[in-house]
Amino acid sequence: MGARPQTAPREWFTAYGLWTTILVETTTCALCGTHDAELLFVGRDEWYGRAGEFPTWRCRTCGLIYLNPRPSRAEIGQYYPMQYDPYARAIEDEPSWWRRFNRRLAMRKRLRLVQQWLPQPGRVLDVGCATGSFLAALREQGWQTQGVEPGPYAADYARQRYGLDVFTGELQAAQFPADSFDLVVLWDVLEHVYQPRETLLEAARIAAPGGALLLVLPNPDSVEARLFGQYWAGWDTPRHLHVYAQPVIRRLLQETGWQMQAMRCITGRIWLFNLSLEHWLRNRLAQAWLRQGIMAVMRSLPLRLLSLPFFWLVEWRGKGAVMAILARRGSGRD
Repeated sequence: MGARPQTAPREWFTAYGLWTTILVETTTCALCGTHDAELLFVGRDEWYGRAGEFPTWRCRTCGLIYLNPRPSRAEIGQYYPMQYDPYARAIEDEPSWWRRFNRRLAMRKRLRLVQQWLPQPGRVLDVGCATGSFLAALREQGWQTQGVEPGPYAADYARQRYGLDVFTGELQAAQFPADSFDLVVLWDVLEHVYQPRETLLEAARIAAPGGALLLVLPNPDSVEARLFGQYWAGWDTPRHLHVYAQPVIRRLLQETGWQMQAMRCITGRIWLFNLSLEHWLRNRLAQAWLRQGIMAVMRSLPLRLLSLPFFWLVEWRGKGAVMAILARRGSGRD
C-alpha cells in the first residue's frame, strides 16, 4: 500500500527546473509503496494546453508508471475542460455527420466487446460514465444500469439527456451495497484515479460472486508508445495519473480479488495514432503549413482504409494502443 501523499511546496517543483502555477502533491508507487523509480520524461498537457509540467516515472520494483508530483485533488478539475472528449453530447445531437458516423462505429465496437465476453445482460455499473452514451446503449441491450461520474456537468447531462441513475462523485463515496452488480465497467478510468488499489477493492466488494470487471486502459507496451515516446496520446498528462503495463495490471487485479480472464487490444487505430502524431509534429516541426498538410493526408479516408491491415496486425500481436481486460471476482470473500 502506498504512503499517503503529501502536499509538495512549489519550491520543490521549481528546483527541478519545472514550472507550474498549481498546487501539486508528491506520492509513492501505488502498487508497492516504494520511492525507487526512474524518470521516463517530463510531460505537459498536450491535448488542451493547460499549464504545468509533470514528471512521469516507472517504479523500479514493480513497473508501475505514475506521475510524481501530480495535481492535487483540488486542482485536477481544471484539466477536464468542457471540451474534454468523453464529455461529448449524445451521438444523435452531433452536428457533423462524419463525427456521428465515427462515434456510432466506436459504440458498436464497445457493445460487440461486451456481447462477446458477457452475452447475458444483468446489473451493470459504469464507473466514470461521463455523459452516459455507453450506459444508455447498454440499457438498450437489456442491462439494468447504474452510473458513477465525478464530473458534475457530465453527470447532470447523463441524467437529463438519457434519464440515467448516476451518482456524482467517486466510486467509494457512492457506498453501493455488497454484491450489487454482475458487471463493473471502468472504461478509460483506472488510469485517472488517485487510489487504483482502493478503487478495485471497492469494485470487488460491490460485484456479485463470480461477477465481471471490464477494464479498458492505454497500453504502454504498444507500438505507438514506443514510436512517439513522450508524445504518445496514451500518456494524456496530467489526467492519466497511472499507466499500467500488462504484468502490472495483472498483479494489481490479483491483489484486489480479481482474476484476469482475457485481454484484447481494441479501438484507437488511426484516430489515436493521428492524435499522437499531431502531438509529435507540434513539438518537432515548426512549419504550421507542413503540419497541417501531413495531418490532412493522415485523416483522409483512403489512408484510413489502407492502414487497417497494419492496425489489425498490431492488435493481434497485443501491441495496440488500447487494451481491454476481462476479470472475474471469486465466489468467496477474503
